[in-house]
Amino acid sequence: MTGNNKKINKGLTLIELLVSIAIFSFLVVGLIGMFSSAVNAQQSVLQNQEILNQGSYVTEYMDRAIRMALKDDGTEGTAGDCTGTANKNYNATSSSITFLAYDVATASYKCKRFLLSGTAIMEQKSTDTTVGNLQTAVSITSSKVKVSAFNVQLNGDVSGSSQPIVTFVIDMESNSPRRLDPLPKMIFQTSISQRNLNVGN
Repeated sequence: MTGNNKKINKGLTLIELLVSIAIFSFLVVGLIGMFSSAVNAQQSVLQNQEILNQGSYVTEYMDRAIRMALKDDGTEGTAGDCTGTANKNYNATSSSITFLAYDVATASYKCKRFLLSGTAIMEQKSTDTTVGNLQTAVSITSSKVKVSAFNVQLNGDVSGSSQPIVTFVIDMESNSPRRLDPLPKMIFQTSISQRNLNVGN
């Protein structure tokens, strides 16, 4: 027998091999991109949910305390010891609010303050009705979020003539170690009218 019946094995050429590798690379890059986008989308949802949970909790917590504030008229302690001015309901600055709040543990009113310190909203409680005895501030927001602004505005806190309304705005963003672009953030705003009416007092 001659070599006419020999089986000829033909391998891939260099060009075919390069094209195959390129197609495979494009597929892998595409799959990695889709996976990365899905992970980022999940992270964005989780971080937004954390901000919403924190913002809702802090807003409701402060809302309840501020709404139930007692006028600093000497009914509890000496008039003006907490707010700094007799017959006032609140002492508000651009990033804090101080008032007489009901303390469930002692069934009495104590001076309380909410304020922005660093990147957290803090709460200070006094041992009595005086602002001078406010204790160490405790954070009411977790380290998972960062508060970039806490603005307080007070309207109508005039003894015997109008009802005070407190408006506060909280600018909160994610503080997760996994940084996303754009960074998840939300703004919370609420207005609170004091429950106990002042008119005629």
